[in-house]
Amino acid sequence: MERIISEHQYKDLKECTLSRMKESRFDEIRARLSALSGSSIFGRGASQHWTQVYENSYLNAEKAGEPWPKLQTLRAGIKKQIRLEYPLITEMEEAVLKRVIAFGGYSPLFSDDELTAADSLVKRFWCSCIVHDSGQISLHVPEALAPAMIVVMTDAAVRADRNKMYALNATLRSMVYLHGMLYAEPAITHLSQHILGIENASEKKLIYRYLKAEFDYCVDRQGNLVLIHPGLIHPERMISSISNAKYQATDFSREMVIGGMNELLREEYAAEDILKSELGFVLQPGYNVGTMVNDVKFLIKQGATHEQLSALISDKLAVQMTPRLENALKRAEMDTVRWQNTTGGRLN
Repeated sequence: MERIISEHQYKDLKECTLSRMKESRFDEIRARLSALSGSSIFGRGASQHWTQVYENSYLNAEKAGEPWPKLQTLRAGIKKQIRLEYPLITEMEEAVLKRVIAFGGYSPLFSDDELTAADSLVKRFWCSCIVHDSGQISLHVPEALAPAMIVVMTDAAVRADRNKMYALNATLRSMVYLHGMLYAEPAITHLSQHILGIENASEKKLIYRYLKAEFDYCVDRQGNLVLIHPGLIHPERMISSISNAKYQATDFSREMVIGGMNELLREEYAAEDILKSELGFVLQPGYNVGTMVNDVKFLIKQGATHEQLSALISDKLAVQMTPRLENALKRAEMDTVRWQNTTGGRLN
């Protein structure tokens, strides 16, 4: 999901946690989907309501300032592009799409984690959404698209491209975890030239769609796409220290790359396990231990002080901070690998 540089000026550490920022982004997606409820470029009523869907789409963002297409032309273009675009959807998008089709064209979302995939599928025009009075969100695949999607889903060549995308995605996620952020251009070049053989500029835009659907991202002053970890609070601090997108990934060992894929490095494992153990029976009801430890870890990576972290944890405890928990927190601070160019400035 897009993050506008300096959009969030966090004043309270509680608003800086990974879990709270994800919750805020999910709320934004729900509001956007609610505004589009029942609207589609296909089916009855499309001629009256399709402009609202188009305004929200990837295509509109890519063709900013250009005249809008006619509805029939738009529909034909979407159908024609499915074979090319399907390899470049996220794993979660594919899972949700397959379920919707298997359920006869309609399916509710089963978790907040599916919201981002639903948002992207709506932006591709592949699905429309219905927000019920209860707040439950359902997706619908139009009958005009379902047959073509089923054919593409079972295509062997498409599956081969999808497998390549899985491998690349795991590597990119590792790099984003290890760095906190990553300029996207090297990945775009690698995808277009060496994996998919894409040379056409309009087709290359589909790679940008994929990255924007898969990662949190922002755009630097030169217009370069930057992939950012969802726990990175102030990407501008890191970007400001890197000129003209000449950021080069550090050479990491195979062990570190694998650790990045799992978002847990060898150096961090023991401390995280100890902190989980100490928090296991002292958090107030309703707080998840794993979520709490993740929140703490990503604040440490960005230079949060011991006093800030201790206050954050204490606010969620059912008992007073114990010496064992205090020592576990200090161990986590000592062993957690920091992100470069974020620890120079303390959190608000």
